[in-house]
Amino acid sequence: MAEGKNLYETVIVTSAKLGEEGSAALVERFKALIAENGTVQSVDDWGKRRFAYPINKQTEGYYTLINFESEPDFTAELDRRYQIADGIMRTLIVKRDPRHIVERKPKPEKTEEADIDVEAIAVEAVETAAE
Repeated sequence: MAEGKNLYETVIVTSAKLGEEGSAALVERFKALIAENGTVQSVDDWGKRRFAYPINKQTEGYYTLINFESEPDFTAELDRRYQIADGIMRTLIVKRDPRHIVERKPKPEKTEEADIDVEAIAVEAVETAAE
């Protein structure tokens, strides 16, 4: 991690009236803004979800989570741009604690040897139970 930069995550809820394409275009615009001022680490599109309560007389919206790294001053500018953008219903920007970030390790591939061992153990257990 670079000196003076922090890890953040932001959740953007866009209006369902925009449609899937309009929502994706709006998220791309903010993703480009974040990339100009930092590094986008991952984008997770959660899709269309129903709200727990109506927001501006709407009951659904498109959710997107963006993990990024940037200077602390940029989050105020990002929040300001969220507030003036049309189609944004709710946003949240949270600083992530690097001590609690778990890097995802790729799952090991299954081998035939592991399958044979499991089968042998299962057969042995059945034979032991039958005796």
